[in-house]
Amino acid sequence: MANNYWTKRVDNIFNVLDTQEAELVPKLLTYYQSALDEINNKLFIFYDMYAKEHKLSYDEAIKRVRNTELNDYVERANEYRKSLEKDSEALRRLNAQYVSSQMNRLELLRLEIQFEMIQATDKQDSDLTEYLKHESKYVYDALLAGQAIGNISTDEIETILSMEWSGANYSTRLWRSADAMVNALVDELTRAAINGTNPRVTARRLRDVIKSDKYITERLVRTESTYVANSSIAKRYRDMGVERYEFEATIDNRTSSICKELNGNEYKLSNFQPGTNAPAMHPNCRSRIVPADSELTKYNKYLDDDTVDDLPKWNKKPNV
Repeated sequence: MANNYWTKRVDNIFNVLDTQEAELVPKLLTYYQSALDEINNKLFIFYDMYAKEHKLSYDEAIKRVRNTELNDYVERANEYRKSLEKDSEALRRLNAQYVSSQMNRLELLRLEIQFEMIQATDKQDSDLTEYLKHESKYVYDALLAGQAIGNISTDEIETILSMEWSGANYSTRLWRSADAMVNALVDELTRAAINGTNPRVTARRLRDVIKSDKYITERLVRTESTYVANSSIAKRYRDMGVERYEFEATIDNRTSSICKELNGNEYKLSNFQPGTNAPAMHPNCRSRIVPADSELTKYNKYLDDDTVDDLPKWNKKPNV
């Protein structure tokens, strides 16, 4: 009965988290969409102003940016370029240097991309931080709803969130993801200038880059939520006096080989280490921990099958 109780209790908690994550992800994505709207607006303004200044069409304006005369260096570089083999490293490096010279006119637009993405990512970081703080408190309380056994403090929640498991914490991973997206956006902008791409086409390609972030954001939220939930559960178990826990994987056709291998293994709670012997073990991990069968009889006093489904409601602000 005990093992079924803890498994069901934790399953119910994770079901609540699934619902909350489904609400959080779209909100996080709106920040990048708003940033993209600003970026595309500046993109069109840039080309529009350039076209008006030179009385050129959009296509001609882009070509003018691409073919701007670049003093004596350009003439010498073009002459040298003719002597190089098509696929030579020298030609690639020369083209890159030539492009860099032309990109001076677009440098402000690049900076605007970085600035917009910094603002959007900062909002994401703030919202995700508040969510994970709330989650930690919620999970700790929900595991033994109605029983005042121990407490999780603000400092303890901060410790959980700041811990670098598998080499980084949630915030570091979020900003790394943002850096990759900025690089992808700038790459698209650079290719557009090189190829003389219509800004409407460029805007669509920038949207595609942002769309690709949906899966990355979902994965990040699920993975960090799994880590925070299990770390908060571990804190509750320690306050209960639990000494050993069991690794419990969600077994289906999506279960990773590492979680299948760890499923059912028992570990000392004093050796609890996410990414090594506790969830999250990998991106999109769905595993969790329960008290080990070897010592369950110690915790029968906490069991109440009549209230196993009676979880506290998810409040909008954590009470810590």
